[in-house]
Amino acid sequence: MNALCRAAIVGSVIGLMEVFLQVHGPEDDFTGANVMLIVPFPAGLLLSWLIRLPRWWLVAAVAPFVNIAIIVLALRGLTFAELLDLGLLPGSLIFATIGAGGHVAATAMVVQVDRTLRFSVIGALIIGFGGMSLSKDAILEAARERRLAQSGLPLIDLGSQQYRPTQLAEWFGEWEEGSPSIGLYYVRLRDQAEVELYVMPATVASPRAACAEPVPDVTHGPDTAGSCRQVSTDVWVRRENTFTRVFAKHSSALVQVASESVSEADLLAVLPALRPTTAKELAAIGEI
Repeated sequence: MNALCRAAIVGSVIGLMEVFLQVHGPEDDFTGANVMLIVPFPAGLLLSWLIRLPRWWLVAAVAPFVNIAIIVLALRGLTFAELLDLGLLPGSLIFATIGAGGHVAATAMVVQVDRTLRFSVIGALIIGFGGMSLSKDAILEAARERRLAQSGLPLIDLGSQQYRPTQLAEWFGEWEEGSPSIGLYYVRLRDQAEVELYVMPATVASPRAACAEPVPDVTHGPDTAGSCRQVSTDVWVRRENTFTRVFAKHSSALVQVASESVSEADLLAVLPALRPTTAKELAAIGEI
């Protein structure tokens, strides 16, 4: 078995080790990132020695830096967690490919091989990971689609031709208080007024309770005063100094429609335009 094939095996194994660390490693982000950064060095030394890779110590020292360059340049903006959001198998294949690519490139650089082969290997890796860089948005969108599909949240959007969606935010319990939700942001075409739509499971709270203590907490300061009133069955309106918020039940969802510039009547008119949608449609909204 030639040196490049051995290097690909070592790199693939290290890539899969990184998957294991991402899934089962420390929950603290700082500690987890440092562990994933350090482990490839001793693991590369041991595996390269076991598989009798030429100049194994030098390959093991250089390859992790090549992998870091691939991640930074080809997958800039993508986190390991987002790659695994594609699913364990696709994510593992990407990790293994990055590991293999880094070790093959390092081996081609530091081991004595035919010069034409060396440049061919490095060139092929550059082209391959350049293509991956161009696919970054598609990877992000696919990961978001899978997260939304598996979130258990009602998938709803605004089907009115008067509004254009501009952004989708996922609130899955990392920063905001309260239950997971999704936020959809729209502009009204005739005057560019902004409207926010938040969707949560109907079990989170009744519209009345949600009006009294607005959820999700990402849109509401804890000291913001407001007054609530019921306008119809399961529809409540909250008036604040700047925002007007409408809370309502919609099928299996609790929704909040909010705006600083759209009137209460127009916010209420949004409710009949809400419609079920798919994770694929939502994932394509706005910038990823």
